[in-house]
Amino acid sequence: MLLVVGATGQLGSLIVRELARQGRPVRAMVRPPDLARDLVDAGAELVEGDLLRPETLDEALRGVRTVLATANAVAPVHRGDDDDALARGYASLIARARTAGVERFVYASVPETPLDDSVPMVRAKRVVERLLEDSGISYASVRMPPFTEIWLALAGSSIPLRGEARPTLARAYPFLRRFRRLTGTTVERHGVMVVPGPATTRNAFLSLHDAARIMTALVDVPDVRGPVDIGGPEVLTWTDVARIFADVLGRPVRVLPTPVRIYAAGQLALSRVAPSASAVLGLNRLIGTAETPWNTSEVSARLGVHGLRTAERILRDKAALPVGG
Repeated sequence: MLLVVGATGQLGSLIVRELARQGRPVRAMVRPPDLARDLVDAGAELVEGDLLRPETLDEALRGVRTVLATANAVAPVHRGDDDDALARGYASLIARARTAGVERFVYASVPETPLDDSVPMVRAKRVVERLLEDSGISYASVRMPPFTEIWLALAGSSIPLRGEARPTLARAYPFLRRFRRLTGTTVERHGVMVVPGPATTRNAFLSLHDAARIMTALVDVPDVRGPVDIGGPEVLTWTDVARIFADVLGRPVRVLPTPVRIYAAGQLALSRVAPSASAVLGLNRLIGTAETPWNTSEVSARLGVHGLRTAERILRDKAALPVGG
């Protein structure tokens, strides 16, 4: 049995569907189950569990050989969800997984940067990675660059969200919803991409769908362990992304860089009054500062994951879908 923690998230639900498509027995840990019937239809077994309620984890882990974990607090919709609480929940999960005889743990993480200690989500992920290293369980911590379907949408477009089930950017998180109302279609309406940091920042953008394929592939490759850097098929600057949008839309698209100092100031100002919003601004600060100019094709080939989606392919395929589809 394989257990997916964070199964109702955008990446987690894709992993559930990919495992079910492969005919593997997959259990989705959810809260509450009545909001995840689509995962049952996809072929998953549901179990009610919550990282913030350790007493629920033993039943979820019963008979499990591998855990795939994507749960995060980037856009919290439940009271009490924050990065520190989630890290404590992961500590309970890992300890109980070891007791339950779990053999493999595949964890969704992010690249190392000089800002790790300043961004709550990244700081928490480093804590979880250390817990996994000390656990004795065979594990892979998959450090992934910005996701194409999320960050190209955050730059001001609704196109990357078309056809996506359970998109992160559609969560009932007030701060995110207000932001999306202001900037959600600036690319289509005004030909403007609003990005954190310089337009020259380079990233190996990775499709969420390919991330799901990579994480499921790691279930069966136990000799790939510890932190694993994984990127998409090409390295793009925001200027490159604007050119792709322009080609897809048939109209000019320009980049409007936002100075990183604005995100840093907002993160500090909101840290006491609105911690979750502060964390989101911290994540934007990180994206505007750090880069992932990687070529990780050898790792992908070793995992047997081929045909990673380019940003242009993703945008063209999604632009062909109906609005709201």
